[in-house]
Amino acid sequence: MKLGVNTVDIFSGDHIALNVQPELDEFSLVEHVKRVHQELGVDVVELPANLMVICPNLFTERTIEALADYQSSSKVGYTVHLPFRGLDVSSLCRPIAEASVASYKQIIAQLEKTLTVEHYVMHLTEMMLKQVAPKPHLDSQTKEQIITVMYEQAEQGIREILKDIPKEKLLLENIKSGWQEPFAVARKLGTGICCDIGHLVLEEADITGVVEANLDLIKEFHFHDAVEWTLKGGKTVLQDHVALGTGVLDVPKTLDTMLSRGFDGVLMIEVGRWEAAQESVKVVREYLKNRS
Repeated sequence: MKLGVNTVDIFSGDHIALNVQPELDEFSLVEHVKRVHQELGVDVVELPANLMVICPNLFTERTIEALADYQSSSKVGYTVHLPFRGLDVSSLCRPIAEASVASYKQIIAQLEKTLTVEHYVMHLTEMMLKQVAPKPHLDSQTKEQIITVMYEQAEQGIREILKDIPKEKLLLENIKSGWQEPFAVARKLGTGICCDIGHLVLEEADITGVVEANLDLIKEFHFHDAVEWTLKGGKTVLQDHVALGTGVLDVPKTLDTMLSRGFDGVLMIEVGRWEAAQESVKVVREYLKNRS
């Protein structure tokens, strides 16, 4: 198993906000990668390709060349989280779906030319699903029909993307709205799966059941906890991408399930703050030490 961490402060929140931070430049991502790799001592760092479409001035050809130089000298591994802001291969708006496929293909080709990337992680749907699922005037049957068509559209887009990338390099990730559809598409097309544990928590899924049923295709885990907040009026909500051991997740039990069959892929800690990354790496390493 390889332990990884995302680029934390440059990955967290909405990437649009990074456009108004003048202290960032095209080498800021490289410095974040170096810090994560060196100070946390992990094997793999997840690169945020959202920057390539939302803040392209922060992820340029010079950025990629510098990342390649550091990879060559340090032997750090890279995975890439493909953009999940704006692009949507499931969109029923044809220009958006077609542009999304073209953008994904271009990003993958650009990175493959220079970097050694283990996995490209991808969300199947984003904007359109958020517009359909909450509509109170749509009956459940109509919603299901629309969502089915959206995933069929996404599948067509993935088939096109797979013309330019080995199947084993593309991983489909479960998002907060559900794991069944993306995992079914992955199994049908022969891609891998990125199983996001925190997202399973948000949808109150049976984590053990989902992981055990899909371990044959899971090549990477996104690992983070979720905390429960109580809002005015007593309503409770869960916030994910927080430090392991600080929320509702039973971390040791979950790791037992994840590693039960000798998992040899990437365990990617994906959190939004540096302190959360430090704490999460500590939690995982303590577990591994006690397990050995």
